[in-house]
Amino acid sequence: MNANIPDNDVSIEYYDSDYPSPDGPFPENVDEITEYQGVAHDVARYLEIARETGGPVLELCCGTGRVALPLARAGFAVTAVDVSAGMLAALHKKLTAEGALPVTPVRQDITQLELERRDFPLAIIGFNSLPCIPDFTLQRRALAAIARHVAPGGLLVIDAINLLSLPLSGDPVPKPFFTRRNVHSGNTYTRFALIGAMDAEQRQRLHGWYDESDAAGAVRRRHYSLLWRPIARFELQLMLEGAGFEIVSLEGGHRGEAFGAGSPRMFVRARRTDPAPVR
Repeated sequence: MNANIPDNDVSIEYYDSDYPSPDGPFPENVDEITEYQGVAHDVARYLEIARETGGPVLELCCGTGRVALPLARAGFAVTAVDVSAGMLAALHKKLTAEGALPVTPVRQDITQLELERRDFPLAIIGFNSLPCIPDFTLQRRALAAIARHVAPGGLLVIDAINLLSLPLSGDPVPKPFFTRRNVHSGNTYTRFALIGAMDAEQRQRLHGWYDESDAAGAVRRRHYSLLWRPIARFELQLMLEGAGFEIVSLEGGHRGEAFGAGSPRMFVRARRTDPAPVR
């Protein structure tokens, strides 16, 4: 997430409801919108790739553990990195409730990543996390930092929105995105979304609000705002090559879909070349 988002930001409270897992308290949250969001099939694909590479796994921008926990349950040791203390607090709570799992949470900004281990066979930066670093230079810096922690021949997997699928002029009319249950309160809420126009630095403002209704019918409205910088297909290739990676495969989704201009996602597997890029 954006490094400057407060640890008590409303987006953290709603994160596990906005991006639900099948093992969450409200199965109905895993609705047809999760396919559009890009969280319906990604975990299964990460598990498949991890079985090919072996562990341990380095997950960047891990959030509350939506990917890290299933990997750990499957037996893979995971170093889970995030800059947000609020996100990591939620992950710690889940780890405490679930018992011993091989997950090591680390609070760091991935653009300045410095871990003792430098030979991970697999690194994952999933679900639009790279675009959520809304600065070209910092995106490149993050990829270079990740490269220093991946073994020669190891894989980096990136899941990012396809820039060509976005309304570049934005969508300023607020629309209800979905209605779900808040996993913390149990209340029903509706998320409304707007998209700002893309600026000269290739950034867009994603913003809107949550309307949550309690048992008495009272509605609480809370606003959110996020800046991101989507990346074009060949721009990403050049960024990866500059960081010391070569693309092995580029797909348009999580189930092997061919990539095209209309694909919703860029699912990239990139191999670390040897030697690592000079810092």
